[in-house]
Amino acid sequence: MTDDDTTELPPNVLSILKTASEEILNKQDGYCFTVDNSPTKDANDTFSYDAAEMAEFINFDMIGEEDDNLESFNHLITNKNHEDLTGDRKVLKILLEQGIGQVVPENYVVFIHYIAYISNLQEPFDVTYIQGRRPKRFTLGNGELLPGLEIGIKTMTTGENARFIIKPELAYREFGCPPRIPPNATILFDVHLVSFLSPESILTYDRENRDPNLFNKTLVQVKKLHHEANEQFKLKKIEKAIFKYNRALELLHLAGCKNDNEEIEMMKYLNKLYTNLSLCYLKQCAFNKVCRMGIEAMKYSERFSKRSAKLFFNWGKALRLLKDFTEAKKKTQIALKLEPQNETIHNEIHKLEKDKEFHHNIELITFKDDNIADDNERVAPEFWEVFNTSLIEFYNGNDDVLTVMLNKNPDDIEVVKNKASAYDLQVHIITKGGVQTNCIAIQK
Repeated sequence: MTDDDTTELPPNVLSILKTASEEILNKQDGYCFTVDNSPTKDANDTFSYDAAEMAEFINFDMIGEEDDNLESFNHLITNKNHEDLTGDRKVLKILLEQGIGQVVPENYVVFIHYIAYISNLQEPFDVTYIQGRRPKRFTLGNGELLPGLEIGIKTMTTGENARFIIKPELAYREFGCPPRIPPNATILFDVHLVSFLSPESILTYDRENRDPNLFNKTLVQVKKLHHEANEQFKLKKIEKAIFKYNRALELLHLAGCKNDNEEIEMMKYLNKLYTNLSLCYLKQCAFNKVCRMGIEAMKYSERFSKRSAKLFFNWGKALRLLKDFTEAKKKTQIALKLEPQNETIHNEIHKLEKDKEFHHNIELITFKDDNIADDNERVAPEFWEVFNTSLIEFYNGNDDVLTVMLNKNPDDIEVVKNKASAYDLQVHIITKGGVQTNCIAIQK
Protein backbone atom coordinates (compact mmCIF):
# COMPACT_ATOMS: atom_id res chain seq x y z
CA MET A 1 0.00 0.00 0.00
CA THR A 2 1.33 3.46 -0.88
CA ASP A 3 0.74 6.73 0.92
CA ASP A 4 -1.67 7.74 -1.86
CA ASP A 5 -3.95 4.81 -0.98
CA THR A 6 -4.75 6.23 2.46
CA THR A 7 -7.16 8.94 3.52
CA GLU A 8 -6.54 11.13 6.52
CA LEU A 9 -8.96 10.59 9.40
CA PRO A 10 -10.78 13.66 10.79
CA PRO A 11 -9.22 15.10 13.95
CA ASN A 12 -12.23 14.21 16.11
CA VAL A 13 -11.99 10.54 15.02
CA LEU A 14 -8.26 10.47 15.75
CA SER A 15 -8.92 11.94 19.19
CA ILE A 16 -11.52 9.27 19.97
CA LEU A 17 -9.21 6.48 18.76
CA LYS A 18 -6.33 7.85 20.81
CA THR A 19 -8.43 8.01 23.99
CA ALA A 20 -9.83 4.52 23.44
CA SER A 21 -6.41 2.96 22.78
CA GLU A 22 -4.93 4.60 25.87
CA GLU A 23 -7.78 3.24 28.02
CA ILE A 24 -7.28 -0.25 26.62
CA LEU A 25 -3.54 -0.19 27.13
CA ASN A 26 -3.72 1.26 30.64
CA LYS A 27 -5.91 -1.66 31.70
CA GLN A 28 -3.39 -4.21 30.46
CA ASP A 29 -0.28 -5.46 32.20
CA GLY A 30 3.13 -4.91 30.66
CA TYR A 31 4.40 -2.17 28.39
CA CYS A 32 2.40 0.85 27.34
CA PHE A 33 3.12 3.36 24.59
CA THR A 34 1.48 6.57 23.43
CA VAL A 35 1.06 8.01 19.98
CA ASP A 36 0.96 11.70 19.15
CA ASN A 37 -1.96 12.13 16.75
CA SER A 38 -2.04 15.91 16.74
CA PRO A 39 -4.16 17.10 13.76
CA THR A 40 -1.59 19.80 12.92
CA LYS A 41 1.01 17.21 12.01
CA ASP A 42 0.79 15.24 8.76
CA ALA A 43 1.49 11.56 9.36
CA ASN A 44 3.63 11.48 6.23
CA ASP A 45 6.13 13.91 7.80
CA THR A 46 7.56 11.02 9.79
CA PHE A 47 8.48 9.28 6.55
CA SER A 48 9.80 12.20 4.50
CA TYR A 49 12.89 10.44 3.13
CA ASP A 50 13.74 11.05 -0.49
CA ALA A 51 12.80 8.01 -2.62
CA ALA A 52 16.26 7.80 -4.20
CA GLU A 53 17.91 7.84 -0.79
CA MET A 54 15.61 5.11 0.52
CA ALA A 55 16.35 3.00 -2.55
CA GLU A 56 19.97 2.73 -1.35
CA PHE A 57 18.71 0.72 1.63
CA ILE A 58 16.40 -1.69 -0.17
CA ASN A 59 17.38 -5.20 0.92
CA PHE A 60 16.15 -7.91 -1.42
CA ASP A 61 16.99 -10.56 1.19
CA MET A 62 14.15 -9.26 3.36
CA ILE A 63 11.35 -10.45 1.16
CA GLY A 64 10.15 -14.03 1.62
CA GLU A 65 7.67 -16.28 -0.11
CA GLU A 66 4.04 -15.29 0.18
CA ASP A 67 2.37 -17.82 2.47
CA ASP A 68 -0.26 -17.28 5.15
CA ASN A 69 1.44 -19.88 7.32
CA LEU A 70 4.97 -18.54 6.88
CA GLU A 71 6.57 -16.94 9.90
CA SER A 72 7.64 -13.43 8.98
CA PHE A 73 11.31 -13.26 7.93
CA ASN A 74 11.44 -17.04 8.40
CA HIS A 75 13.84 -17.41 5.46
CA LEU A 76 16.47 -15.42 7.38
CA ILE A 77 16.42 -17.80 10.36
CA THR A 78 18.36 -21.07 10.65
CA ASN A 79 18.61 -23.52 13.53
CA LYS A 80 21.95 -22.08 14.63
CA ASN A 81 22.06 -18.41 13.69
CA HIS A 82 19.57 -16.92 16.15
CA GLU A 83 18.78 -16.52 19.84
CA ASP A 84 15.26 -16.45 21.29
CA LEU A 85 15.47 -13.54 23.75
CA THR A 86 11.99 -13.93 25.25
CA GLY A 87 11.56 -17.71 25.24
CA ASP A 88 8.38 -17.49 23.16
CA ARG A 89 9.94 -16.32 19.85
CA LYS A 90 8.53 -12.81 20.19
CA VAL A 91 12.04 -11.33 19.93
CA LEU A 92 14.65 -13.21 17.91
CA LYS A 93 18.24 -11.98 17.65
CA ILE A 94 20.68 -12.71 14.83
CA LEU A 95 24.21 -11.52 15.64
CA LEU A 96 25.79 -9.86 12.59
CA GLU A 97 28.99 -8.59 14.19
CA GLN A 98 30.20 -8.87 17.75
CA GLY A 99 30.93 -5.72 19.74
CA ILE A 100 33.30 -5.19 22.65
CA GLY A 101 32.93 -4.69 26.40
CA GLN A 102 29.88 -5.18 28.60
CA VAL A 103 26.22 -5.24 27.58
CA VAL A 104 24.14 -2.10 28.02
CA PRO A 105 23.16 -1.60 31.69
CA GLU A 106 19.63 -0.74 32.79
CA ASN A 107 18.48 2.88 32.39
CA TYR A 108 21.51 3.92 30.33
CA VAL A 109 21.32 6.23 27.31
CA VAL A 110 22.03 4.43 24.03
CA PHE A 111 23.09 5.81 20.65
CA ILE A 112 21.99 3.58 17.78
CA HIS A 113 21.68 3.50 14.03
CA TYR A 114 19.09 1.22 12.51
CA ILE A 115 17.23 0.18 9.38
CA ALA A 116 13.66 -1.02 10.03
CA TYR A 117 11.59 -3.28 7.79
CA ILE A 118 7.97 -4.48 7.87
CA SER A 119 7.03 -8.16 7.47
CA ASN A 120 8.68 -9.56 4.35
CA LEU A 121 8.91 -6.23 2.50
CA GLN A 122 12.23 -5.21 1.01
CA GLU A 123 11.82 -1.42 1.38
CA PRO A 124 12.62 -0.07 4.86
CA PHE A 125 10.17 2.23 6.58
CA ASP A 126 12.78 3.99 8.72
CA VAL A 127 16.52 4.60 8.21
CA THR A 128 18.86 6.61 10.44
CA TYR A 129 21.90 6.58 8.13
CA ILE A 130 20.66 8.98 5.48
CA GLN A 131 22.58 12.25 4.94
CA GLY A 132 25.23 11.67 7.59
CA ARG A 133 22.81 12.01 10.50
CA ARG A 134 23.84 11.29 14.05
CA PRO A 135 22.77 8.04 15.63
CA LYS A 136 19.43 8.26 17.41
CA ARG A 137 19.50 8.66 21.16
CA PHE A 138 17.19 6.80 23.55
CA THR A 139 17.02 6.33 27.31
CA LEU A 140 16.31 2.77 28.34
CA GLY A 141 13.54 2.05 30.81
CA ASN A 142 11.24 5.01 30.13
CA GLY A 143 9.19 3.80 27.16
CA GLU A 144 11.03 5.63 24.38
CA LEU A 145 11.64 2.41 22.44
CA LEU A 146 9.38 -0.36 21.24
CA PRO A 147 9.39 -3.01 24.01
CA GLY A 148 10.88 -5.71 21.76
CA LEU A 149 13.61 -3.40 20.48
CA GLU A 150 14.57 -2.43 24.05
CA ILE A 151 14.78 -6.10 25.01
CA GLY A 152 17.15 -6.62 22.09
CA ILE A 153 19.33 -3.58 22.71
CA LYS A 154 19.86 -4.64 26.33
CA THR A 155 21.79 -7.67 24.98
CA MET A 156 24.18 -5.60 22.85
CA THR A 157 27.73 -4.34 23.39
CA THR A 158 29.47 -1.27 21.95
CA GLY A 159 30.03 -1.53 18.20
CA GLU A 160 27.80 -4.57 17.83
CA ASN A 161 25.61 -5.06 14.77
CA ALA A 162 22.55 -7.24 15.31
CA ARG A 163 19.26 -8.10 13.64
CA PHE A 164 16.07 -8.30 15.71
CA ILE A 165 12.83 -9.87 14.49
CA ILE A 166 10.02 -8.57 16.72
CA LYS A 167 6.48 -9.90 16.86
CA PRO A 168 3.53 -7.46 16.90
CA GLU A 169 2.88 -7.95 20.63
CA LEU A 170 6.20 -6.26 21.42
CA ALA A 171 6.15 -3.83 18.47
CA TYR A 172 3.17 -1.81 17.18
CA ARG A 173 0.60 -4.43 18.25
CA GLU A 174 -2.88 -4.56 16.73
CA PHE A 175 -2.92 -0.82 16.06
CA GLY A 176 0.06 -0.49 13.74
CA CYS A 177 1.26 3.01 12.93
CA PRO A 178 -0.57 4.28 9.81
CA PRO A 179 0.10 4.89 7.03
CA ARG A 180 3.28 2.82 6.71
CA ILE A 181 2.93 0.14 9.40
CA PRO A 182 -0.16 -2.06 9.21
CA PRO A 183 -1.83 -3.68 12.24
CA ASN A 184 -0.21 -6.84 13.66
CA ALA A 185 3.03 -6.30 11.72
CA THR A 186 6.21 -8.19 12.52
CA ILE A 187 9.15 -5.76 12.42
CA LEU A 188 12.81 -6.39 11.61
CA PHE A 189 15.49 -3.99 12.90
CA ASP A 190 19.13 -4.05 11.78
CA VAL A 191 20.76 -2.22 14.68
CA HIS A 192 24.26 -0.80 15.17
CA LEU A 193 24.95 0.15 18.79
CA VAL A 194 27.34 3.08 18.43
CA SER A 195 27.76 3.78 22.15
CA PHE A 196 26.02 4.09 25.50
CA LEU A 197 26.41 6.44 28.45
CA SER A 198 25.34 6.41 32.09
CA PRO A 199 22.66 8.88 33.29
CA GLU A 200 25.45 10.82 35.04
CA SER A 201 27.76 10.93 32.00
CA ILE A 202 25.00 12.15 29.70
CA LEU A 203 24.99 15.52 31.50
CA THR A 204 28.63 16.06 30.53
CA TYR A 205 27.90 14.83 27.02
CA ASP A 206 25.05 17.32 26.59
CA ARG A 207 27.19 20.16 27.88
CA GLU A 208 30.00 19.32 25.43
CA ASN A 209 27.56 19.05 22.53
CA ARG A 210 26.58 22.68 22.94
CA ASP A 211 30.14 23.61 21.94
CA PRO A 212 30.01 25.05 18.38
CA ASN A 213 33.56 23.75 17.79
CA LEU A 214 32.72 20.20 18.87
CA PHE A 215 33.25 18.65 15.43
CA ASN A 216 36.68 20.24 14.92
CA LYS A 217 37.77 19.18 18.40
CA THR A 218 36.50 15.66 17.75
CA LEU A 219 38.33 15.55 14.42
CA VAL A 220 41.62 16.31 16.20
CA GLN A 221 41.04 13.31 18.47
CA VAL A 222 40.03 11.14 15.51
CA LYS A 223 43.18 12.01 13.56
CA LYS A 224 45.31 11.20 16.60
CA LEU A 225 43.60 7.81 17.08
CA HIS A 226 43.87 7.12 13.35
CA HIS A 227 47.63 7.76 13.40
CA GLU A 228 48.12 5.65 16.53
CA ALA A 229 46.13 2.80 15.00
CA ASN A 230 48.23 2.94 11.83
CA GLU A 231 51.38 2.64 13.94
CA GLN A 232 49.96 -0.36 15.81
CA PHE A 233 49.10 -2.00 12.48
CA LYS A 234 52.69 -1.52 11.24
CA LEU A 235 53.88 -3.24 14.42
CA LYS A 236 51.45 -6.12 13.64
CA LYS A 237 49.49 -5.39 16.80
CA ILE A 238 46.19 -5.88 14.99
CA GLU A 239 43.91 -6.05 18.04
CA LYS A 240 45.21 -2.73 19.37
CA ALA A 241 44.84 -1.14 15.94
CA ILE A 242 41.23 -2.37 15.69
CA PHE A 243 40.44 -0.94 19.12
CA LYS A 244 41.75 2.52 18.17
CA TYR A 245 40.05 2.55 14.77
CA ASN A 246 36.75 1.64 16.42
CA ARG A 247 37.18 4.30 19.08
CA ALA A 248 37.72 6.88 16.34
CA LEU A 249 34.54 5.67 14.61
CA GLU A 250 32.59 6.01 17.85
CA LEU A 251 33.75 9.59 18.38
CA LEU A 252 32.82 10.58 14.82
CA HIS A 253 29.36 9.06 15.07
CA LEU A 254 28.64 10.78 18.37
CA ALA A 255 29.86 14.16 17.13
CA GLY A 256 27.70 14.05 14.02
CA CYS A 257 27.85 16.93 11.55
CA LYS A 258 26.02 20.25 11.38
CA ASN A 259 26.76 21.43 7.82
CA ASP A 260 27.95 20.23 4.41
CA ASN A 261 31.65 20.89 5.11
CA GLU A 262 31.56 18.87 8.31
CA GLU A 263 29.67 16.09 6.55
CA ILE A 264 32.37 15.90 3.86
CA GLU A 265 35.15 15.68 6.46
CA MET A 266 33.18 13.10 8.43
CA MET A 267 32.61 10.91 5.37
CA LYS A 268 36.27 11.11 4.36
CA TYR A 269 37.43 9.84 7.73
CA LEU A 270 34.68 7.24 8.02
CA ASN A 271 35.81 5.83 4.68
CA LYS A 272 39.44 5.69 5.85
CA LEU A 273 38.53 4.02 9.13
CA TYR A 274 36.24 1.40 7.60
CA THR A 275 38.81 0.62 4.90
CA ASN A 276 41.59 0.22 7.45
CA LEU A 277 39.38 -1.96 9.63
CA SER A 278 38.58 -4.15 6.62
CA LEU A 279 42.30 -4.74 6.14
CA CYS A 280 42.74 -5.54 9.85
CA TYR A 281 39.97 -8.11 9.71
CA LEU A 282 41.50 -9.64 6.58
CA LYS A 283 44.69 -10.16 8.56
CA GLN A 284 42.63 -11.92 11.25
CA CYS A 285 40.82 -14.10 8.67
CA ALA A 286 37.56 -12.53 9.91
CA PHE A 287 36.16 -12.40 6.39
CA ASN A 288 32.54 -11.78 7.33
CA LYS A 289 33.66 -8.73 9.31
CA VAL A 290 35.50 -7.45 6.23
CA CYS A 291 32.22 -7.63 4.32
CA ARG A 292 30.45 -5.89 7.19
CA MET A 293 32.98 -3.03 7.01
CA GLY A 294 32.19 -2.64 3.31
CA ILE A 295 28.46 -2.52 4.03
CA GLU A 296 28.93 -0.01 6.86
CA ALA A 297 31.22 2.17 4.74
CA MET A 298 28.59 2.38 2.01
CA LYS A 299 25.91 3.29 4.56
CA TYR A 300 27.86 6.05 6.27
CA SER A 301 30.20 7.43 3.60
CA GLU A 302 28.90 6.29 0.22
CA ARG A 303 30.14 9.47 -1.47
CA PHE A 304 33.78 8.52 -0.80
CA SER A 305 33.53 4.75 -0.30
CA LYS A 306 32.17 4.17 -3.80
CA ARG A 307 35.50 5.58 -5.12
CA SER A 308 37.72 3.56 -2.77
CA ALA A 309 39.57 0.85 -4.69
CA LYS A 310 41.15 -0.42 -1.44
CA LEU A 311 37.77 -0.95 0.20
CA PHE A 312 36.37 -2.90 -2.76
CA PHE A 313 39.60 -4.87 -3.15
CA ASN A 314 39.49 -6.01 0.50
CA TRP A 315 35.77 -6.69 0.22
CA GLY A 316 36.21 -8.74 -2.96
CA LYS A 317 39.10 -10.74 -1.50
CA ALA A 318 37.06 -11.58 1.61
CA LEU A 319 34.16 -12.76 -0.55
CA ARG A 320 36.53 -14.90 -2.63
CA LEU A 321 37.88 -16.55 0.50
CA LEU A 322 34.29 -17.16 1.64
CA LYS A 323 33.73 -18.86 -1.75
CA ASP A 324 31.12 -16.33 -2.86
CA PHE A 325 32.74 -16.00 -6.27
CA THR A 326 29.92 -14.13 -8.02
CA GLU A 327 29.88 -11.26 -5.51
CA ALA A 328 33.69 -11.36 -5.19
CA LYS A 329 34.02 -10.75 -8.92
CA LYS A 330 31.59 -7.82 -8.77
CA LYS A 331 33.49 -6.09 -5.97
CA THR A 332 36.91 -6.76 -7.50
CA GLN A 333 35.76 -5.46 -10.88
CA ILE A 334 34.68 -2.22 -9.19
CA ALA A 335 38.18 -1.91 -7.69
CA LEU A 336 39.71 -2.57 -11.12
CA LYS A 337 37.49 0.05 -12.76
CA LEU A 338 38.71 2.58 -10.19
CA GLU A 339 42.38 1.62 -10.68
CA PRO A 340 42.69 -0.17 -14.04
CA GLN A 341 46.51 -0.23 -13.96
CA ASN A 342 46.76 -1.74 -10.48
CA GLU A 343 48.68 -5.01 -10.82
CA THR A 344 47.59 -6.25 -7.38
CA ILE A 345 43.95 -6.07 -8.44
CA HIS A 346 44.72 -7.91 -11.68
CA ASN A 347 46.46 -10.62 -9.63
CA GLU A 348 43.41 -10.87 -7.37
CA ILE A 349 41.17 -11.51 -10.39
CA HIS A 350 43.55 -14.28 -11.48
CA LYS A 351 43.45 -15.79 -7.97
CA LEU A 352 39.66 -15.60 -7.99
CA GLU A 353 39.43 -17.71 -11.16
CA LYS A 354 41.98 -20.20 -9.87
CA ASP A 355 40.28 -20.44 -6.48
CA LYS A 356 36.92 -20.93 -8.18
CA GLU A 357 38.33 -23.90 -10.13
CA PHE A 358 39.88 -25.37 -6.95
CA HIS A 359 36.61 -25.02 -5.06
CA HIS A 360 34.69 -26.64 -7.93
CA ASN A 361 37.00 -29.66 -7.81
CA ILE A 362 36.59 -29.91 -4.04
CA GLU A 363 32.84 -29.48 -4.33
CA LEU A 364 32.52 -32.43 -6.72
CA ILE A 365 34.17 -34.66 -4.13
CA THR A 366 32.92 -33.24 -0.83
CA PHE A 367 29.35 -32.03 -1.14
CA LYS A 368 26.16 -33.92 -1.80
CA ASP A 369 22.52 -32.99 -2.03
CA ASP A 370 21.84 -30.63 0.91
CA ASN A 371 18.71 -32.62 1.76
CA ILE A 372 20.66 -35.81 2.47
CA ALA A 373 24.13 -34.51 3.39
CA ASP A 374 25.49 -35.39 6.80
CA ASP A 375 27.39 -32.44 8.29
CA ASN A 376 29.66 -34.83 10.20
CA GLU A 377 30.37 -37.25 7.34
CA ARG A 378 34.06 -37.81 6.52
CA VAL A 379 35.27 -36.47 3.19
CA ALA A 380 36.15 -38.93 0.44
CA PRO A 381 39.81 -40.05 0.06
CA GLU A 382 40.01 -38.25 -3.32
CA PHE A 383 39.58 -34.97 -1.46
CA TRP A 384 43.00 -35.24 0.12
CA GLU A 385 44.72 -35.65 -3.24
CA VAL A 386 43.28 -32.34 -4.47
CA PHE A 387 43.86 -30.68 -1.10
CA ASN A 388 47.51 -31.77 -0.80
CA THR A 389 48.33 -30.43 -4.26
CA SER A 390 46.66 -27.10 -3.51
CA LEU A 391 48.35 -26.84 -0.09
CA ILE A 392 51.82 -27.28 -1.63
CA GLU A 393 51.03 -24.72 -4.36
CA PHE A 394 49.80 -22.30 -1.70
CA TYR A 395 52.90 -22.79 0.45
CA ASN A 396 55.20 -22.11 -2.50
CA GLY A 397 53.08 -19.27 -3.89
CA ASN A 398 52.68 -15.62 -2.91
CA ASP A 399 49.11 -15.71 -1.58
CA ASP A 400 48.71 -15.25 2.18
CA VAL A 401 45.48 -17.20 2.81
CA LEU A 402 43.93 -20.39 1.47
CA THR A 403 40.36 -21.37 2.33
CA VAL A 404 38.57 -24.67 1.84
CA MET A 405 35.02 -25.83 2.54
CA LEU A 406 34.67 -28.96 4.67
CA ASN A 407 31.99 -30.85 6.47
CA LYS A 408 32.24 -30.26 10.22
CA ASN A 409 33.66 -33.66 11.03
CA PRO A 410 36.25 -33.02 13.78
CA ASP A 411 38.57 -35.74 12.47
CA ASP A 412 38.81 -34.10 9.04
CA ILE A 413 39.39 -30.70 10.63
CA GLU A 414 42.19 -32.23 12.73
CA VAL A 415 43.79 -33.71 9.58
CA VAL A 416 43.75 -30.26 7.96
CA LYS A 417 45.39 -28.78 11.06
CA ASN A 418 48.10 -31.44 11.06
CA LYS A 419 48.84 -31.02 7.36
CA ALA A 420 49.01 -27.23 7.77
CA SER A 421 51.27 -27.44 10.85
CA ALA A 422 53.75 -29.51 8.83
CA TYR A 423 54.31 -26.36 6.76
CA ASP A 424 54.17 -24.10 9.84
CA LEU A 425 50.81 -22.66 8.72
CA GLN A 426 47.97 -21.46 10.95
CA VAL A 427 44.40 -22.76 10.72
CA HIS A 428 41.23 -20.75 11.51
CA ILE A 429 37.64 -21.98 11.48
CA ILE A 430 35.62 -19.10 10.04
CA THR A 431 32.68 -17.88 12.09
CA LYS A 432 29.65 -15.84 11.12
CA GLY A 433 27.72 -14.09 13.86
CA GLY A 434 29.64 -16.13 16.44
CA VAL A 435 28.63 -19.46 14.79
CA GLN A 436 31.24 -21.71 13.20
CA THR A 437 30.88 -22.23 9.46
CA ASN A 438 32.17 -24.97 7.14
CA CYS A 439 34.91 -22.66 5.88
CA ILE A 440 38.49 -23.37 7.03
CA ALA A 441 41.22 -20.74 6.48
CA ILE A 442 44.90 -21.62 6.30
CA GLN A 443 47.22 -18.66 6.82
CA LYS A 444 50.95 -18.11 6.39
